[in-house]
Amino acid sequence: MATNKTPVIEHLFNDHLAGKFPNGIVTQSDVLAAIRATSADLSTSNPANFLKDIIRKETANTHWPASLVSSGMGARQRYGNKRVFQFVPFAPGQTQPFPDRFLPNASTPVHQLQSATVPFAARQLGRREESWLMQVVVALRVVETQLSVFSPLKKRLRDVTHLQMSMKTQPEIDAVFLVSHGASRDILKGSDLFSVITCEAKQLGERILEDQIREQVAKAFKETKKIARPTIGTIKPMAVQMREVQLPSGPERRIYVVEFQRISRKTFDTCYVNTKTQPERLYDMPLRAVSTAFHVPTPSVRGINF
Repeated sequence: MATNKTPVIEHLFNDHLAGKFPNGIVTQSDVLAAIRATSADLSTSNPANFLKDIIRKETANTHWPASLVSSGMGARQRYGNKRVFQFVPFAPGQTQPFPDRFLPNASTPVHQLQSATVPFAARQLGRREESWLMQVVVALRVVETQLSVFSPLKKRLRDVTHLQMSMKTQPEIDAVFLVSHGASRDILKGSDLFSVITCEAKQLGERILEDQIREQVAKAFKETKKIARPTIGTIKPMAVQMREVQLPSGPERRIYVVEFQRISRKTFDTCYVNTKTQPERLYDMPLRAVSTAFHVPTPSVRGINF
């Protein structure tokens, strides 16, 4: 399905094929030049979000130019130094430019979550915004519940602490938590191990972006590198996403949580940190979901259930 951005993307891709972007990275000035060259009916006020506005939506695959799909070419966002995005060839076996690998299915557990601790007036004043979603997630201890009930870490879990909303990194991290856990299932033995959770929030119709999560992990490792007490040995990415499920009684909106496998600092530094000679290593870092669940607040909360 063509959009106003289709001729701009195709123009940039042709420049890439001609060798203008040998590493596939397109900058803000490149985007602006392509908009002018194609006379596309697009705003030039915020070229940094040129790709983000496509890939963050569930319609991403239908809005990507068919010519690039037939060429086996997708894209990822890039951050900093005026970069906007990077053309990326399909991986072996990939058929869509932007696959969604962590969707719920029929076996995804459903957890009823009390919301009486959110005042009635607040439950009526909520909004469909990521900041409100994260506020509800924190208030109702959704991350703590996911780790305590569904996570492989649950028998080793000691405590979970919410540290911060909206860490202003690039990319921004919607919420950050600190997790302490034992080294073995006998949590009374041994010392605490500490992990930082990076939590990404997505509203209805928005996709979980794998490369964005990888970038958040890299930022979390960088921000915690010099902390000695406690030593942060691992980062655990998580995502919370609003989804609508069709039931016999009608549609129901739920908070969908994906917990990813922890990444150790040693493994990250050895295998995935970007270097001058290997500037793309981060994107080889695997993301593996180790638990997923739906959480349904009851009583209903505006902006979440309705």
